[in-house]
Amino acid sequence: MLLDRYGSEALKTRYLDGLTTTDMTRLTQGAQFMTEKEGGSDVGRLTTRAVPEGDHWRLYGDKWFCSNADADIAMLLARPDGAPDGTRGVGLFLMPRRLDDGSPNHYRIIRLKEKLGTRSMASGEIRFDGAIAYHVGRIDRGFVQMAEMVNWSRLSNGVKSTALMRRSMHDAMTVAHGRIVFGRRIADHPLSRRQLLKLMLPLEQALSLCLVTADALERAEQQGSQEAAALVRILTPVLKYRSTRDARKMCGDALEMRGGIGYVEEFANARLLRDAHLGSIWEGTGNIVALDALGRAVRRHGAEAALADDLHARISAAAVVPQAYRERLKRLVDQAIGFARSVAENDAAEADARRATSALYHVASAVSLAWEAAQVHDRRGDARRLLLSRLVLDHRLAVGGPFAPMAGATEDRIAGLLLSGRPVSIAEAAEIATA
Repeated sequence: MLLDRYGSEALKTRYLDGLTTTDMTRLTQGAQFMTEKEGGSDVGRLTTRAVPEGDHWRLYGDKWFCSNADADIAMLLARPDGAPDGTRGVGLFLMPRRLDDGSPNHYRIIRLKEKLGTRSMASGEIRFDGAIAYHVGRIDRGFVQMAEMVNWSRLSNGVKSTALMRRSMHDAMTVAHGRIVFGRRIADHPLSRRQLLKLMLPLEQALSLCLVTADALERAEQQGSQEAAALVRILTPVLKYRSTRDARKMCGDALEMRGGIGYVEEFANARLLRDAHLGSIWEGTGNIVALDALGRAVRRHGAEAALADDLHARISAAAVVPQAYRERLKRLVDQAIGFARSVAENDAAEADARRATSALYHVASAVSLAWEAAQVHDRRGDARRLLLSRLVLDHRLAVGGPFAPMAGATEDRIAGLLLSGRPVSIAEAAEIATA
């Protein structure tokens, strides 16, 4: 995307086809090298130097965490000699692995990382010893240009986390429906049914917001919609923050459905759990992403207004959902947006950034699930997702003391319907949602 948008015609002619082809015999693998010891989340402190030489540049320095370290082409940030400090002095560069004569470029993989997860993709520390690279776009706009890639990367984090949760859910449901303990299937025990609901809920929340975010990103990129661009600006950090954290817990809880054997490498559970932890680190830790959502998307860009408009429009469009439930969703939207604004505008409230980001996520997912229930009901008469929306309110947004009971007849009915897999009529879902 960066090459296509900002690269010169010469660079695009040379490299773009290989990066976009679906012919695996011609495919050129790409990578993004950003992290340095000095400049991880604080990109403006990076120290990799770029020195001009004719029609190209020479790179000197170190990148400390480079995934897909043996890629054919890498996009990276470096500071041209004489450029100012901070992110405004950083340029975007394309660095090939091999030069025109087929010889290796002038950089070395110092060592590979011994990682917790994602071990099938090599990550390494790289040292540049005069590596040849070509600048992409404006030399003084590198960080801004690279930041556009972050939207795609954060959406991919959400998709990856959703996929990990979905695989874990499949495994947990298979075990719960196939294993007999104390004379009954695991799925028939009340406590297990509740735990299966708690596994299902974060998965379906993440799936809904991945699709909402992807749709907004497509409208922003393909149609140039400013409203969609503002929506993307706030949804990508919100999605990335919460879905990756939920994946860590959900994959761990799903492992428990197998008991001790889930801890053994014979099954996928251990790998799913290890890999789930990457999402919370990749493209910004939880603190960094929450601060981006509140301090930049809300405070600097006012993107929460686009989110509020989108959510209210979805509530209005879900006409088959009971009015009382839609009014409840509207109030929650206004409360979450108000909370986010109050945190964003008050420097002393920074410690609440994570809570405010989570609130936006949960409210947005509750609305999206209700809207999806209306859409799916219109197409094939199934309003099951309205029950998931109600669960978000009960499990994620309800305020109760530590001794307040949560399980009950309503939740047991929801469990029976959702775990059965059968379609749910709008009348039945509406009755439960407003109970």
